[in-house]
Amino acid sequence: MSSRQTSARGRTRRTVVVVLVLLVVAAAAWAWRQRDAGGAGRAYRTTPVERGDIRVAISATGTLSAISTVVVGSQISGQVTHVLVDFNDRVEKDQIIARIDPSTFDAQIAQGAAQIASAEASLRQAQAALANADIDYRRKSDLGASQLVARSDVDLARAARDQAQAQVTAARAQIQQQTASTQAPRINLQRAVIRSPVDGVVLTRTIEP
Repeated sequence: MSSRQTSARGRTRRTVVVVLVLLVVAAAAWAWRQRDAGGAGRAYRTTPVERGDIRVAISATGTLSAISTVVVGSQISGQVTHVLVDFNDRVEKDQIIARIDPSTFDAQIAQGAAQIASAEASLRQAQAALANADIDYRRKSDLGASQLVARSDVDLARAARDQAQAQVTAARAQIQQQTASTQAPRINLQRAVIRSPVDGVVLTRTIEP
């Protein structure tokens, strides 16, 4: 082989090596560029700031139970005429939920009012009798001092006055007693209106009108 041919082959081999090196460098540069572009796309994202509500929906199965329950009843007996709420109704404190027939209590209050009126009439009669007895006693006391009437008549007049005073006291006590006796039916009349003691939801209804 001549030296010219050997030189030509050497140049061809160097050219092939240079081309391969250039291709490897180009491939590496392209891969690096793609990695930077992909990394930049994954690391950052911009968007306008917006204000909104966050809604979270929770699904669950099971039995609902109240934190606390209140049994609503009545302190009196009677016929229930109205039930104003039903299952699952939402009620507020002091809301009327039922009514009991108030006719019995109305009658008792009317009877008590009549008895009070009668006692007041008795008081007026007793006061009139006391006034007359007091006048009679004073007159006889003056006559007794002049010895124009017997001492026994003066004593009888004083006893009649004291008795009339006792009748007035008894009449006043009767008025107080009758007034106090009407308090019970008045309180029961208020209890005939059943109200909710708390805010809540009706869970059970065990009575009907």
